[in-house]
Amino acid sequence: MRKHAELFLGKRRTAPGARPGHPQSKTLATRPVPTPAKPMQSNVNSKRSDPIILLSPSASSLLRMSNIKSFLDQGLYVPADHPVLSSQMTPNILHVTRTLPSLSPKPYRFILVDSPDQFKPEYWSRVVAVFTTGQTWQFRGYKWREPQQLFENVLGMYVGEKGQPVPNDIKGWGSAVKKFELERWDERGHGPSVDQEQRQNRRWRDRETVEELWRTLEGHMRSKGDWKR
Repeated sequence: MRKHAELFLGKRRTAPGARPGHPQSKTLATRPVPTPAKPMQSNVNSKRSDPIILLSPSASSLLRMSNIKSFLDQGLYVPADHPVLSSQMTPNILHVTRTLPSLSPKPYRFILVDSPDQFKPEYWSRVVAVFTTGQTWQFRGYKWREPQQLFENVLGMYVGEKGQPVPNDIKGWGSAVKKFELERWDERGHGPSVDQEQRQNRRWRDRETVEELWRTLEGHMRSKGDWKR
């Protein structure tokens, strides 16, 4: 306690509580004040940045800001333009928490956006995946505007309806874009009159697709090495 007191009281000509002329007052007045120690750098850098996932803003995309959270969180797909969702306010940013066991025991908080308009330059190092429909206009505001260059740096994901052809551009980008399928939506079996539990039971393949998607993303992040524990 005395040592710490000397560091701060040494700035004063007379220490509080010291009598004028007392040897202590002279010592504190002439004692050089050491520079306070800086916090350990590791404490500053120990906070993990949140990885970012970019969605396609295209109206033809099966997964958009209105339905992506229920899909990735609960494994439940509902069309983005469904009346159940149309009454809800569509956010500009979403968060999804997910544990990736091979990377860290602590859950990751993923940030989901459909536009990089608010990005700072350093945010691009945190982008781990891009959902795309194969329309290249989506990449105009990206750091990497050419699809080949983009998907060398981040994981590409295409989610289409089962039984529908994959766009030619997606095929042309090869294995750099991973492809996933969703069962066709049947309003009679999944509409508003059906409760959530029944809907989830009937859409059980969605959960399989979601788990496959997360495994793919986890493998990609592991291969990059930047996200390991």
